[in-house]
Amino acid sequence: MLLKKLLNILDSIELQGIDLHDAKIQVYEILTNDYYSLSYQEVCRILDFLKEYSLIHETIHGIDLNPAPTIYAKCNQNSDLEALALFESFINNENCFTFFKKQLKKNEWITKDFMESKLDYNLFHLFIQTTMFETENEIYRIRPVLLDQLHSIMVEYSENPKLLISITLEALYTSAIVRHEDMRIDYKNTHLPMTKYKHLSTILSIIPRKGIPHDRDETKALQTFYKDTLFNEFEHACPLCGIQIPHMLIASHIKPFRDCAHIFEAIDHNNGLLLCRNHDYLFDQGYFTFDQQGYIILSQKLLKYDNLDAYVIKKNYKLPSSYLTDERLQFLDYHRKHIFIDSDSHKDK
Repeated sequence: MLLKKLLNILDSIELQGIDLHDAKIQVYEILTNDYYSLSYQEVCRILDFLKEYSLIHETIHGIDLNPAPTIYAKCNQNSDLEALALFESFINNENCFTFFKKQLKKNEWITKDFMESKLDYNLFHLFIQTTMFETENEIYRIRPVLLDQLHSIMVEYSENPKLLISITLEALYTSAIVRHEDMRIDYKNTHLPMTKYKHLSTILSIIPRKGIPHDRDETKALQTFYKDTLFNEFEHACPLCGIQIPHMLIASHIKPFRDCAHIFEAIDHNNGLLLCRNHDYLFDQGYFTFDQQGYIILSQKLLKYDNLDAYVIKKNYKLPSSYLTDERLQFLDYHRKHIFIDSDSHKDK
């Protein structure tokens, strides 16, 4: 509970653009005000641990809490989602990855001493506070109900070690937040084709219902997570102009929310760009888009204006290749075909 409290504090202050040193001071002050008896040295030790294990990372614009520990901090205590989010939070740790990879093959019963030595003492004692393991007489094994989802997450990271968040965990979090099983909630776009995700079967096995709720408020909590994830990916700045004032930045959908064929599309960070308010408006209204190599394409309507410098747009601008995921390229293809104003004959937005 203390770790979750601390992670939630980091999540609430990260948009201030503070570095790790200032974060330690703020976290200590907030915990003290909430009557937590934790010394400043202990706070420093925990935050250094989070940095060492890559739960937080530092950018030129300040620290940021990664998506998986954000989910861990926000999900219900003793839920399977909590255990899976904690696992993904540490998946890039070599000991953690190796231990679970081996354990998933047979899921044999193993001793506490063996767990502490192979998994890592600190990680073991975090995991046993979740529903990850079942135990009998001081021997442990992974709860069988979690094996398939753990395997799915590991497969995704084996394919792409630089994943921001797995489709599996993001779909499970979406399922926990949106009442997709409540058939009294009206959905639209149920007939539209979905984006061709590599792990589409995983998404549909967790959230079989297609379409999105008519009432966007049903997804309000997820939209906050969507924005947080884009802030993490784009390091708190508009990629076109570098603006980093949080209230000037918008989590801009590439394929508009209203057009999404599944709730997962609506909250997937791949269906988004972090843009300043000016560039968000121009992108949303189709004044510019991006090709499959990430180069900007300007509409004829925008090119009529002589001074493109006023819009802080370079004709040869290219999105960094790290943003050009397979899924984002599919969403950009949709944007070019359905949103971009490619000629004067296009209907004004």
